[in-house]
Amino acid sequence: MDIFEELGLHRYINAQDTFTTYGASCMPAASLRAMREIASSCVELAEVQAKTGDALAKLTHNEGAYISNGAAGGMMVATAAALARDDEKIFHTLPEITGPRYEVVMQAAQRNMYDRGCSAVGAKMRYIGTADTAPTVEELEAAITPATAAVFYVIFFGRDASLPLETMVEVAHRHGVPVIVDAAAQNPPAENLWKFTGMGADLVIFSGGKTMRGPQDSGLIVGKKEWIDRCRRWGPPTDGVCRGCKTSRESIVGLYKAVQLYLQRDEATLMRTLNRRCAAFERTLRDCGFIQITRTQEGPVGQVMARTYAVMPYGSAKDLADKMRANGIYIGAEPGNRILLNPLMVTPAQVKTVCETLTTCMQQIKEEL
Repeated sequence: MDIFEELGLHRYINAQDTFTTYGASCMPAASLRAMREIASSCVELAEVQAKTGDALAKLTHNEGAYISNGAAGGMMVATAAALARDDEKIFHTLPEITGPRYEVVMQAAQRNMYDRGCSAVGAKMRYIGTADTAPTVEELEAAITPATAAVFYVIFFGRDASLPLETMVEVAHRHGVPVIVDAAAQNPPAENLWKFTGMGADLVIFSGGKTMRGPQDSGLIVGKKEWIDRCRRWGPPTDGVCRGCKTSRESIVGLYKAVQLYLQRDEATLMRTLNRRCAAFERTLRDCGFIQITRTQEGPVGQVMARTYAVMPYGSAKDLADKMRANGIYIGAEPGNRILLNPLMVTPAQVKTVCETLTTCMQQIKEEL
């Protein structure tokens, strides 16, 4: 009896996206082997964190790297490092602020459901600009004061109403303030792992459990050595505000192997594979009468990622998504009565299953009308 049978769990084919609620991605065998190997021994967690981080820094062309428990945990650790810097007394009072630095500056257009990771460790958010309008450089200059601990920048969110990262870095660094970047879902391309630090960002945070296919509860912070050293100092297992961000030895090495494999992968070959799977989806969609069938090479937050959209010929996208889920398959129900089919997490054998189930569900919807 396997764990699915023992607990009465359902298996799903994920033809939608690497959402946290779906368990994110499926892990490669090499990661699982590394996790099993380290799970059977006791270790010095600080040594595992430091040596794995050094190896990841070398792989990703960065000065340093730190493994967090997801991108949200990484955001908390990075912000705590910015608030405390090298002051142990200040760190151990967080989330109560007793030090001179307590604000994090962020563009209002980039506000989203995840930036609470900064305020969770005690930072007060200072928003500049509006949801629709980028701040001026003068507004950014005025917002950075002796109370500023960091500037926080979110890749993709609000990009049409935001100052560019290069401008934020230039102004922040002129005032001696670090720039923290949330790039959680910005893979592929793999070059993003060093692109934003190359643009001057001090700490850049990625999700480990999405396209890189590490453990779901893993995240990767890359950046400058002085700031990574602070993340290592104040991050778990250190007691304090970040204790709840504990990363297991299994997740640390599991992410390392996943990143290693991710960087060995030929992205051009992967894109051709994803496009072939999209083509198979599209043949089925045409046979089912779908209209406005389109393929994009960009994911919802700017990743390079092939995916197919189509408008329902009859019935509702939500009804179809519900029927597909009842048959063990996730697809997207999008605005405009569109469906989304994403080939990223679908195996070759599962492509056929998705197409056959889609045809059956559409026939059911037609009969119900």
